[in-house]
Amino acid sequence: MDVMNDDNASSKHSSDLLPSNISREANRFGKRHILVLLGLLGFINVYALRVNLSVALVAMVNSTYTNQNSEVSSHECTPDSSTSEKSEDGTFEWDQDTQGIILGSFFYGYIFTQLPGGWIASKYGAKRVIGFGIFWTTALTLLTPLAARFSLYALVALRILEGLGEGVTFPAMHAMWSYWAPPLERTKLVPATYSGSQIGTIIAYPLSGWLCANGFAGGWPSVFYVFGKFVPLNYK
Repeated sequence: MDVMNDDNASSKHSSDLLPSNISREANRFGKRHILVLLGLLGFINVYALRVNLSVALVAMVNSTYTNQNSEVSSHECTPDSSTSEKSEDGTFEWDQDTQGIILGSFFYGYIFTQLPGGWIASKYGAKRVIGFGIFWTTALTLLTPLAARFSLYALVALRILEGLGEGVTFPAMHAMWSYWAPPLERTKLVPATYSGSQIGTIIAYPLSGWLCANGFAGGWPSVFYVFGKFVPLNYK
């Protein structure tokens, strides 16, 4: 009897310490659902900051220079003057290889913080790591037009630094959900959070195109100013 009482007491004590104890009240709204909402908004913002350059780059680059220096020349690839008379050409004379380096530079930094991101989150707190990563990327996004006008190397370096900041978001969120998600609800809470990456991409592409055509500060710079100021996630 003493052994059984000790086991029951130990089990009760350990269950009181685990957030998975929430699973007993699975139908009730709790802090884990607030975390889903904050995480969802955070990943919407993260992916909007990641993909906006893919659209803005089209407006930034001088298409005439790019077409003249492209190895591929065909009638299908030549823009129709009747439909492109009203479009303003970009100012940056970057060929296709250079554009590829600019777009890929983000992932040069992104890959380096994937592995240490979880360890950093466990050491300093996942919410602080995610908050810092998004704030870091947001601040650099606001500086993107300035870096692009300064030099190509400055823009590439800035995108690498953005990748370093965003690389910690997924590992840190994994660490957070490993503590807060009840085992029976993980298949619902975690995918709901990470769906923000797809939603952010869906929002960013058309909005970036619209800002390039109708935005302020010359069109394409407004893409980075608007997304840089939109920070719906605040971990405090």
